[in-house]
Amino acid sequence: MLWVQFLAPGYLYAQEDVESMVRERLSVDGKSLDLSGARLGVAGAKILAGMPELETLERLVIQGNRIQYAGMKALAKSPYLKNLKYLDLWGNLLGDMGLKAIIDSAYLKNLEELKIWKNEIGEGGLKLLAQSKNFSKLRILLLNDNLISPEGVAYIAESTAFEALETLNLFRNEIGDYGALALSKAKHLKSIKELYLGQNQITDAGAVPLIESDAFPNITILDLSQNDLKEPSFMAAYQRIKRSPVQIMTR
Repeated sequence: MLWVQFLAPGYLYAQEDVESMVRERLSVDGKSLDLSGARLGVAGAKILAGMPELETLERLVIQGNRIQYAGMKALAKSPYLKNLKYLDLWGNLLGDMGLKAIIDSAYLKNLEELKIWKNEIGEGGLKLLAQSKNFSKLRILLLNDNLISPEGVAYIAESTAFEALETLNLFRNEIGDYGALALSKAKHLKSIKELYLGQNQITDAGAVPLIESDAFPNITILDLSQNDLKEPSFMAAYQRIKRSPVQIMTR
């Protein structure tokens, strides 16, 4: 029996155990696989990457598996994931290098939903993401609970790579007023319907221009909750809601 020691303490599986788990959790049609909390670790991700059973997979959830950069790199190089449309990687310690592995992948070019929340991603990763040409189909991007700076979000705001994007979640980052101002001037995010910016150290100086901006003509939800907003933002939100059907959260 081939045993594999995972990097995280207690992450110990035989290769056949990983393969058996995949077969158990794979949907009947072979299109969906949820491995949340499966304790894969780096080595488990490498085993997963080599499984032909994933060739028809369109939806993959690997929440909280600590696969790190090395595990993500292996998955990104797997030709068996070329049909993937939905990828949820919450809490995997990916960092900027893990995001770079996704960006550089020759196979992850059909993603419509990418959820890389809580992965210690910062300015460097956002710069690479904004420069990529591989995300033209992306509709939903979750970047909440990371380490994203004002400069990092400015890369997204200035990018031409996300013209199909409908949902952008940056909740609980560090974009501040500069990041909010950058978003208010975005030229290529016109498909955005939902924008989540709660807990981002934004004040009226950033919130008011964003609320009044025409950068997002299709927006239906603007979440600015749990920021340091006062009367100017509340009044701007009131005026905006009067002229367009948008839900603005300011508290």
